[in-house]
Amino acid sequence: MSGIDITVVGEDGTSRPVEWEDHQNLLDALLANGFPVLATCGGNASCATCHVFIDPEHIDASGERTDAEADLLSMIDDVATEHSRLACQTEFVTEMAGATVTLKAGM
Repeated sequence: MSGIDITVVGEDGTSRPVEWEDHQNLLDALLANGFPVLATCGGNASCATCHVFIDPEHIDASGERTDAEADLLSMIDDVATEHSRLACQTEFVTEMAGATVTLKAGM
C-alpha cells in the first residue's frame, strides 16, 4: 500500500483530490501537496495552527486525540468541533480513504 485518496478543501473553499502516502501524517500530506498550513510548532502538537476538520463519516477512523491534542483543541473551542483534529497528530490509516479534510481559514 502506498497511499490513499482524500479530498482537501482549502481555506478558499475550493477542493481537490490529494494522495496521502502511508509514510506521512496528515500535516506532511497537506504540505507535500502545496497547502499553506502554518504549523508554527513544526508538527509537535504545541500550537494548533494545523487544525483541520475531518468529515463526520471519517472522524472515527482518524484515531483518538492525544491528551496534548485535546488540550490544544480546547484552547480554540471557539472554532474547534467534535470533527476537529490537528493534522500533525493524524496518522495515516487506510480507513481514511475517501475522507474530506477541510482547512480552517485563518488558522
